[in-house]
Amino acid sequence: MSSNEETEKIHHEMSEEKIELHFIILSQDAGGIIGREGRNIRQMRDESGANINISGSAGVERILNLKGMASEIRTAVTMIAEKLREISSGGNTDNIPPITMRLLVPNSQCGPLIGKGGQRIKEIREASGATITIPSETLPGSSERSVTIAGSPEALGNCVGKICDIFEEFPARQNNVQYYPHMFPRSMGPPQVSMMSGQLSFTGLSRRSEQKVRLPSNVIGSLIGKGGCHINEIRQFSGATVQVEESKKDSRMSDVIIAGTPEAVSCATFLINARISAGRQASRNRRMGDRNERNPREPREPRGEDDERRGRQRTNSYDNSN
Repeated sequence: MSSNEETEKIHHEMSEEKIELHFIILSQDAGGIIGREGRNIRQMRDESGANINISGSAGVERILNLKGMASEIRTAVTMIAEKLREISSGGNTDNIPPITMRLLVPNSQCGPLIGKGGQRIKEIREASGATITIPSETLPGSSERSVTIAGSPEALGNCVGKICDIFEEFPARQNNVQYYPHMFPRSMGPPQVSMMSGQLSFTGLSRRSEQKVRLPSNVIGSLIGKGGCHINEIRQFSGATVQVEESKKDSRMSDVIIAGTPEAVSCATFLINARISAGRQASRNRRMGDRNERNPREPREPRGEDDERRGRQRTNSYDNSN
C-alpha cells in the first residue's frame, strides 16, 4: 500500500470517528453564541476543535450544528452552555437556574440511549449530574425527538460526551428525517387534526396543546420568582404561555396552565419541575444553615459533660475504697 493510500485510509477512519449533533436553540440566543462579528463562535471553534455553525435565520428557533470527535463536542457544549448561562443571567450570578438545551435525537437512537429498563439513561444522569428528558413523540415532519438536558455547563458537557459514546456504538439509521423549524409555510401543512380528549388540535403551524399541572400553593412563589423573573424566563425560553390560577376546590393547591405547541408545552413543563426542585433544595439548605447557627457545637457538649461526670464518679469510688 502506497503512502498516499495509507494517508487516505487514516483520513477516512478519522472522518468516521467524527460525530454530528444538532440542537434546537432560540433565535435570540443565537446572536449571543455567534457574538459581534462572529467572535464568540470563532473562539469556541478554536478552543474546542469542533465545527460549530448555526443554520436558519427566520423564526423563533434555529438549529445549532456541532461536528467533531466526542471530546471536541463535549468541550464545545460546555462553552456554549456557559454562554447561554451568561445570556440568561444578564450578569446576575444569584440564583441562576439550570441551563437547558434541546438535542435532536433520531428515533432509532432513542432506544439505545434509554437502555434496557432505563438503565443507560439512569447511568448518564448519575455520572454527569445532568437531567435528561426524552419525549415519546417525534417532532412534526421528522423522525427525530427533542431530548431536553439540563444542568450546569460542566454537567451538560459531560452528559453530551456520554451520549456521543452511545451514538458511536449505535449509529442512526440512514432513513432518518431531520427536523427543521417552521418547515411548512403558513398556507400549507399537515391535514387538520382534532383530539378533544387530549385537548390537542392543530392546523398547519397553528397546532396547539394545553396542559394543566396542579401544584401545592407553597411552591408557587419559587416558581414565579421575584418580580416574576423565574416564570418569565420559562415563558421566554419555552415559547409557551404559562398562567397560575388558585384552585377553586382547594386553596392549598394552585393550577398552572401551560399552552403552546407540543414541544413548547413539554419544554415548559420540564423547566417548571426543575425550578421547583431548585427552590426546594434552596429551602433545605437554608434550614440546615439556620440549625447550624443556633447549635454550632451541640453534638460535642453532651459527650464532654458525660466524660467529666464519669471521671468524677471513678475518682469518688477510688477515694471511698481507700
